[in-house]
Amino acid sequence: MSEYKRLKCPKCQNENPRMLHEEPDKKNVLYYSMQGTPVYATKMKCGKCGMIFDK
Repeated sequence: MSEYKRLKCPKCQNENPRMLHEEPDKKNVLYYSMQGTPVYATKMKCGKCGMIFDK
């Protein structure tokens, strides 16, 4: 059995997936696609307290 790990905000302990949003980290470019557009790493943002954290 595989165990699914839920993301949790380190500040307010919010686990609601509708309140945790992925947003691109514009400071960290992973690679450039064939068309030349950058592909960014992602960070998580809590919709309850506003804290930005890594996955």
